[in-house]
Amino acid sequence: MHPTFHPNFVQFLKEFNETYDYFECHEVLEEYWKEVAPRRKVHPLTALILVSTGMYHWRRGNFIGAIKTTSTSIDRLIESSNSPFFETINYEKLLEDVTTSLKLMKNASTFQPFTIQITDKNLLTLVNNLKIDNCTDLHFLIHKHMLRDRSEILKEREKSKKRRDERL
Repeated sequence: MHPTFHPNFVQFLKEFNETYDYFECHEVLEEYWKEVAPRRKVHPLTALILVSTGMYHWRRGNFIGAIKTTSTSIDRLIESSNSPFFETINYEKLLEDVTTSLKLMKNASTFQPFTIQITDKNLLTLVNNLKIDNCTDLHFLIHKHMLRDRSEILKEREKSKKRRDERL
């Protein structure tokens, strides 16, 4: 299976291009990245995670965070340009759109989303056929990291802390 046909990558594209839920984009790609290349910072998935994070910060008006993460995303996109993850999308257009977004962020311009152009018809079919909930609450999308249910995250952090403490 091509790495972009993975369900998490398909969901990432659906969320990025249709729901603009950049926080969810980050979440699903991070899960996938941890599965295939944990702790490898220079990876196409980390580049796309950072693109999503930059878009999330920009829409929230956090220009400092947006500029920092988007700048790093461009570096990672370039460093991993020969990756199979870019075979089924228009890599050149993605890099151009992210670079344009960075310029707009630096000018404190109003948020402007873009879409990631899918060039593979099979991937496009997978994305188009994926059914997901489309949150129409813009306030929730903009502030999702603060408004979501964090109980599972907090439980996992507590388990990790307990494991660390037991090793000491």
